[in-house]
Amino acid sequence: MASVELDDNTKKHEPVSPSATATTEVAADSEVKKEVAMVPAGEVFRYADRTDKIFMGIGSFTAFCAGAGMPAFSFVFGKMINRLLETGADVESAMANASLIMTIVGVVVYVLQGSFVTLYLIAAHRQIARIKALYFAAILRQDMAWHDEHKPGELTARMTGDTRVLQNGINDKFANGIMQFGMFIFGFGFGFYYSWELTLLMTGTLPLIAGVGGVMANVMTSMTEQSRAHFAKAGAVATEVLENVRTVQTFGREDHETARFTVAVLDAQAAGIKKEAVSNLSIGATYCIMFCTYTIAFWFSAYLVEWGRNDVGEITATFFSVLMGSFGIGLVFPSITAFTEARAAANKIYEVIERVPEIDIQADGKDVNTLNTAIDFKNVRFSYPTRRDQVLFTDLSIQIPRGKKVAFSGASGCGKSSIIGLLQRYYDPVEGSVEIDGVNMRELRLASWRNLIGIVSQEPSLFSGSMADNVRIGKADATDEEVIHACRLANIHETIMNLPDQYNTSVGAVGSQLSGGQKQRLAIARAIIKKPTLLILDEATSALDRKSEVEVQAALDGLLADASHQMTVVVIAHRLATIRNVDCIYYIDYDAVNGSRITESGTFDELMALKGHFASMAIKQGAHRATDSAASPSPQAAASPSKKGHGEGTQKKEESAIPLDKLLEHEVNNAEVSSMRVMEMNKENMWAVALGLIGSLISGGIYPVYAFVFGRMLNILGKYATDFPKLHEQTRIFAPLFIALGVAAFVGWGFQAFYGYAGEKLTTKIRTALFRNILRQDMSFFDTPGRDAGALSGLLSGDSEAVHQLWGPSIGFKVQLLCNITVGLIIAFVHVWKLAFVTLSTMPIMILTGAVQQMLLVGFGHQGEGETTEDSVVIESLTNVRTVVSFNLGDERSKLYARTVADELPRNIKKSLAIGIVYGFTQFSFYGVFGLAFWYGGKLVARGEADFAGVIITTMAVMMGAMGAGEAGGFAAKLNDAQISSKRVFAVIDRKPSIDPYDHGDENIGDGCGIEFDEVKFIYPARPKQVVLKSLSAEFRNNTFNGLMGQTGCGKSTAIQMLARFYNPTEGEIRVNGKHMVDIDLQTWRKNISIVLQEPNLFSGSIRENIRYSLEGATDEEVERAARLASIHDDIVKMPNGYDTDVGYKGRALSGGQKQRVAIARGLLRKPKLLLLDEATSALDNATENKVQEGIETAFREHPMTVVSIAHRLTTIRHANKILLLDEGEILEEGNHDELMALNGEYKTRWELFAAASQ
Repeated sequence: MASVELDDNTKKHEPVSPSATATTEVAADSEVKKEVAMVPAGEVFRYADRTDKIFMGIGSFTAFCAGAGMPAFSFVFGKMINRLLETGADVESAMANASLIMTIVGVVVYVLQGSFVTLYLIAAHRQIARIKALYFAAILRQDMAWHDEHKPGELTARMTGDTRVLQNGINDKFANGIMQFGMFIFGFGFGFYYSWELTLLMTGTLPLIAGVGGVMANVMTSMTEQSRAHFAKAGAVATEVLENVRTVQTFGREDHETARFTVAVLDAQAAGIKKEAVSNLSIGATYCIMFCTYTIAFWFSAYLVEWGRNDVGEITATFFSVLMGSFGIGLVFPSITAFTEARAAANKIYEVIERVPEIDIQADGKDVNTLNTAIDFKNVRFSYPTRRDQVLFTDLSIQIPRGKKVAFSGASGCGKSSIIGLLQRYYDPVEGSVEIDGVNMRELRLASWRNLIGIVSQEPSLFSGSMADNVRIGKADATDEEVIHACRLANIHETIMNLPDQYNTSVGAVGSQLSGGQKQRLAIARAIIKKPTLLILDEATSALDRKSEVEVQAALDGLLADASHQMTVVVIAHRLATIRNVDCIYYIDYDAVNGSRITESGTFDELMALKGHFASMAIKQGAHRATDSAASPSPQAAASPSKKGHGEGTQKKEESAIPLDKLLEHEVNNAEVSSMRVMEMNKENMWAVALGLIGSLISGGIYPVYAFVFGRMLNILGKYATDFPKLHEQTRIFAPLFIALGVAAFVGWGFQAFYGYAGEKLTTKIRTALFRNILRQDMSFFDTPGRDAGALSGLLSGDSEAVHQLWGPSIGFKVQLLCNITVGLIIAFVHVWKLAFVTLSTMPIMILTGAVQQMLLVGFGHQGEGETTEDSVVIESLTNVRTVVSFNLGDERSKLYARTVADELPRNIKKSLAIGIVYGFTQFSFYGVFGLAFWYGGKLVARGEADFAGVIITTMAVMMGAMGAGEAGGFAAKLNDAQISSKRVFAVIDRKPSIDPYDHGDENIGDGCGIEFDEVKFIYPARPKQVVLKSLSAEFRNNTFNGLMGQTGCGKSTAIQMLARFYNPTEGEIRVNGKHMVDIDLQTWRKNISIVLQEPNLFSGSIRENIRYSLEGATDEEVERAARLASIHDDIVKMPNGYDTDVGYKGRALSGGQKQRVAIARGLLRKPKLLLLDEATSALDNATENKVQEGIETAFREHPMTVVSIAHRLTTIRHANKILLLDEGEILEEGNHDELMALNGEYKTRWELFAAASQ
């Protein structure tokens, strides 16, 4: 049952081309306003397999038959009344016989309803598991042009929201609609059989009921789609912010991002409020029409009795049958609405599943097993699909011969990475072709070509799992020996062996547990283990220190020298020393008007001899190395822009004893949740809840009062069956009471719409509070397994939405149920108190049934904490979709997701069985209570202790209470899910971080910024056995430039992150101007610092907005000034939209160098007291880097600051006031360049190694 594989029936639905299917446009406002597209009704079940269809077929049959239960009741009831009205009838025997039949009907209904609920729930779970797997696989199948238009956060929100809506429309709610339809058919069928005239009269209102239901279905579908679309936008914001949480916290933009998230959530809230209003008013209108019909019907019934057309039993049976039929047609609309919403959601999902991308990894073509001659770019004209008006190449023609090493050089943004994208066929040329051995790449089987490629990107993307798992991404069946060999070549083996779990060490979400250099070396190992035919190195060693770079470069050179591989290599490098020995260098000159073009090509020596642009760049680099300016705090950055998975050094005492993998479960289990607490959160909307409660009180009293009026009318019809004047007189008195009930029903349901208002407001408030408190957390929070961006996005969407059930709806339901039962029992006790006591005795059984259901639901509740969640797999895969595509990981990631989904199936199937069993019993309770009342009522009538009218009214009053108790079982599931979701949500809302921006501290930092590390020791909780900093003591004086160097993983980035106060020291202390850093107000401190990482974090929006991110309210002139200092202004003004150019998700619309310069501009705009640079210029070519360094030097002179810079290019810290050489968490050497050279130690060795490579 857990299989989610496609069978032949499912596979026959061939995908359609993009031209035949509109591209899914998530979260676009224009889309929301369009008419909602839906798949045909039958196509909703398109991906049901044979087993599912059998389950649904049996379930549909049993559901339809279950619809006969209530009409059968009316039949028995009518027969009983006729027999009781017979002269000399044995009342006790008649009612005992009716009781027996009712009990038998109840048992049959128990079996039927329990069966269809179970079967449909199981079938829905199976289908959704399959659809989710197909949907995810289809998303990964899409080409880069499609992914450029669809943000990972939006896609994740769609996957969660749309599949939930689809499941809601095809599970037991759909089967319940079939049952209600069966009740309608059987009810009106019996009605026509008993009294066709009365039934025909009552049928006249059906078009009104159908019209109301149709309007409700259409409006509900539209509002649901709007709500989902708007929250997809909110989900995109949340995912983007959570992935860049360090940047958000550094620049103090928590409130800004919370406001941005809230705007999107408020749009979803508005649609949700409208949806709730329409739903409740439509249900109220339906009941109003139905009750008003009874007034006419009873008035007409009096004439039918007078004319002799029908007797009281037939009238009673007709009324009950049509009543139940009317209930059926009224209650079928929620199922129709859910199914209509499911059709709309299915359209979105199936559209993607069946979309064939223009560049299709699954398309047939000519297999390619090697490269025999060359790769040729022939007259290539190219522009990105999302920016067709910006032509990058107009006529690119180059050749990359087999077995040669080719490099591309040029300024940032000139198109180097675009060539890499074309080589991997991320995109196709607009004109011209890329040919492999003379064959157009379009004609090749894409998967076979990508299998020949190994790539190491400048910003390497890793996946959750162990070190070995990530290396095996390059070769799934690699042996341990092959993994170790690849890691030795990449110079990462020794680092791995020094870790506590060695090759089994987890890299964390997206490699967050590793430094930048470690990530890059692991990515190199991943690429070379497959021994690729084409190796692409896109700044592959930019995050490495010079010693590691030389060792890795030597390993790569050795690999290239192995003739058995005949490897072709394409290199992008800004360190010209790394491309000295390539066979051919292509220099690309960028022209914003006419597009980039190759202006120079040849070997390194040949290009130097040309004395052109390349030679000029090389000479500048050499001159720069000889005469680098001392004051230039040339940032460099990010041996580990990551460590976002590292835990905080200083933990709360109660947490320190709890293993990291158990911490989330501990926090959730200890979360304090109650209805009163939720009420307190929503106190400003208590007026709405109060109005809802009034509605619940009114609605709760309707059914018992209806029972009283209905019983009185039946008594009138029987008592005055021969006294026609009295019959009409009493009818005119009591029949209009149904109109009052109808008005009350409309008012009651209308008032309950205010629950929706309060609920949506509360959901928004909870989402906002949760989002705000997530951004408040220190980094140890994000280290906890189960709290990655995907899992947290799930909390913000589904879990937050469920919480409001604990207050408004749940309290309203309880009030309505209590009122229902109370009024019913009062009426019952007033009429026949003995019968009321007997029926009351059944209530404990019903309550026990509800409790059992609650316990069963708790047992099959949410998945265990710490497990891989669906959202986490999706977010990780979509965020790193380029890596997924490059390494042909689509199938592997799809299978992982399918397994994750399939693992939930056994639990869901058990849950479905439990729900079906208990639900069936709750429905049986209705018939059982009525059967008991008939049996005992007959005895009371026989003994003269009650009359027939009293028994009927008492029984019906109790019956209505039993109906309410039956509904309680169905509501238990919602309450259970809400309780679990609430604990998960409030565990985060209540969490107070150890490093808390809301804690007030000393706001007087003092003049300047002098830093002192005093015997600082640091250990990440994720690696409690590994000491990262052992006893670091160092001083960075005010207004000085300080360099940190050392091999990757030596603790450089850890020191940077502690200065940003992402973590506190485990032992020792850091002082700022003599004050303990932990005593300084955190918000004040962060307002005075800036940080630039090697992997710059940009946000969707314009370039202007991204630069201004560090200083809200900065003028355009200030933004432009910062851009000029970062040497990005000229690039920006050449873009069609200038500073208003959208950078895209994670800055994908910009080149790596452009992104880094925007980030540098953002850091400089703030004019900080402390500037932290973590390999900040690693993505820049040398000429641009020199300009940037000059800009930073200018900023340094204009606004003195303290600079701490991590750099692997030693020239960038050569003239630093102080250089710290770190090794394994300790200072190996310390001093300025001259002092360190005089020591004749490790620094001098590395400098000479670097200088030799530069010559």
